[in-house]
Amino acid sequence: MSRIEIESSLIQAVRLLTEAQQVKLLEFIKAMDWRKHQEPKNALAMFSPGFFPKEDLAEMSEAIKDCEKINPDEW
Repeated sequence: MSRIEIESSLIQAVRLLTEAQQVKLLEFIKAMDWRKHQEPKNALAMFSPGFFPKEDLAEMSEAIKDCEKINPDEW
């Protein structure tokens, strides 16, 4: 698929979205561009810029850290 075909498909798909959905999509696209220029401090923030409160992201990050721990006595 060529770049022109991709852009045409994207435009057609965006036109089917509601205005609110278009705004969210635009925010997501801008966030993707932001990631090219700097690394987020929080890996979850990379996938959810502005969508989750910072406190929730911190709580999720801590929960993930707990899942990464291995207890050899449980094996």
